[in-house]
Amino acid sequence: MRPFTLLLAILTLLAAQLPAPPAHAADPIVIFGNDSKPPKSWMENGRAKGILVDILHEIEARSGLVFDIRLMPWKRAYLSALDDRGGLFGLSKNTERLSLFDFSDVMYVDEMRLVVLKGREFPYHSVEDLKGKTLGVTRGASYGDAYDRAKGRIFVPSEDSGAISRLRMLLAGRIDAALIGPGEASVRVAITRDRTLMENRDQFVILDTPFVRDDNYIGFTQSMARQEILLRINRVLRAMRRDGAIRRIESRY
Repeated sequence: MRPFTLLLAILTLLAAQLPAPPAHAADPIVIFGNDSKPPKSWMENGRAKGILVDILHEIEARSGLVFDIRLMPWKRAYLSALDDRGGLFGLSKNTERLSLFDFSDVMYVDEMRLVVLKGREFPYHSVEDLKGKTLGVTRGASYGDAYDRAKGRIFVPSEDSGAISRLRMLLAGRIDAALIGPGEASVRVAITRDRTLMENRDQFVILDTPFVRDDNYIGFTQSMARQEILLRINRVLRAMRRDGAIRRIESRY
């Protein structure tokens, strides 16, 4: 056997015995969310935390997808997604958004509650009961078509960046009610994160009837064409609902 042929045979044999090089990790998928929506999502010591963040991490573990989670004020997150810079989680559906986004299956159900000051309670059964009132809401948020139709027509919106500033506005008498979610837990979390709110926690009353039960989704603009990623996400979300993983994540908060 010629020296070159022998060397090639030896190198081939050695290569066959070596372990295969590790596969490259999947390219991270940029996904935006709200940075001040505890217990759903918020920043703490430079880290993204919350129910929705934990759901995303579970999707990663089960699907092989990798998310680059970026939390920021909701309106900026929404505009970043509209600019095709990434996906968006914690997204509600309305008529306008259905023409802009492709949506996942339901990721989380967000029960929005109305908070008022003690002694200023009012009967609430439908959005018509907010007629003429100033309602504290998240800047750039939508909770469905009924909300969008009522905003500015039935109630006056006072937009802000988060629940803490909203409850402070309520405490100062600058709004009649604060719209906060998900559920009573979000109100409790906001109060415990602010000294002034803690000192006045007995002044806040949550009205009995929820404002709305708001389904949250993961969405990508239709121009990004991420249908295959959404199919993979949906398979995991369905499995997580079947085996109780989402419920277990919620229970941690």
